[in-house]
Amino acid sequence: MKHIIEDWQQEIFRTALWDFYFDGFRTGVLDIETTGLDPYRNKFILGGVYDVKEHRLHQILAENQKEEPQALGEYMDVLAELDVVITYNGNHFDIPFLDTRLRRHPETTSLSCSYLYDLDLYPVLSRYSPLRRLLPNMRQKTVENYMGLWDTRGDEISGAESVDLYYLYERTADPQAEAKILLHNNDDVRQLTRLTRAITKADFHKAMFHIGFPVKRGPAMVTVTKIRLLQDALICSGDQNRVPAVYRGFDYHGWPVSSRFTGSSFELSIPVIRQSGLTVIDLEAAGLADASALSGFCFSDYPGCESGFLVIEDADGIKYREINHFIKEFIKKFMEECL
Repeated sequence: MKHIIEDWQQEIFRTALWDFYFDGFRTGVLDIETTGLDPYRNKFILGGVYDVKEHRLHQILAENQKEEPQALGEYMDVLAELDVVITYNGNHFDIPFLDTRLRRHPETTSLSCSYLYDLDLYPVLSRYSPLRRLLPNMRQKTVENYMGLWDTRGDEISGAESVDLYYLYERTADPQAEAKILLHNNDDVRQLTRLTRAITKADFHKAMFHIGFPVKRGPAMVTVTKIRLLQDALICSGDQNRVPAVYRGFDYHGWPVSSRFTGSSFELSIPVIRQSGLTVIDLEAAGLADASALSGFCFSDYPGCESGFLVIEDADGIKYREINHFIKEFIKKFMEECL
């Protein structure tokens, strides 16, 4: 097994939009190589991750398939330092593949990917931007080309070719094959790091409303995975995998908030008011009337915030930014006071 570490001074594309959701989170950019698409039959052979805070790009290579358990364990040790990983189609491939292989090797590590929030750029760009209508397909390299990033890619092989090269490398330890495999993975991680600028092409607040986002308070972290706006309540639910707590209640400072925290999940039902075609939340009842700014945004800055009430839906539709902002601030305050 080889663990290659490379210093690389590359920042993700930081904007107020990015900081709105991810300021304060330890972030990495992740891509893996495998011998095929089936995690039950195929194996993890190479993992790359760029630690944005440390400015280090890690690559863990299994020099043969028998080294998969050791390579997985080493890779998970690197990921354990992170809160958020950026992937491209990671929700459907990289993360489930890793977790399946980890279950096949329980002796390797007690860690899983469940504690990480995966910002998968594929659904963000595919569902919540116009790119699907503009591009022939939504492959990472196609989007890179559209974003003007093609000239920064050095590797010229496909994933399938990388697998063939790996089998050659496994048999012969050919250094040229090894270099091409590592370059393919290295470029995928580097290009994905640069591709974070593409979130400006998407309706990112709407994407986060539907896809979910992490909320952190000290060492505790939860991930909102589902938000529903009903007739009389705003309901958010999700996973909690760091410092899990058990809590159930039907009142928050006299406000009829229903809360349920188990060892691995949570749900909050927050009352809303519907009147004159508007849906509003009582910020004073939530204890957030004087909440500090979230990455430059205060509730009072929103045009639909007045007299301690926040409009979250009107004739123009749902206010995704306002709802996401409220949920993040309310969960942080709730964790501080109740958990």
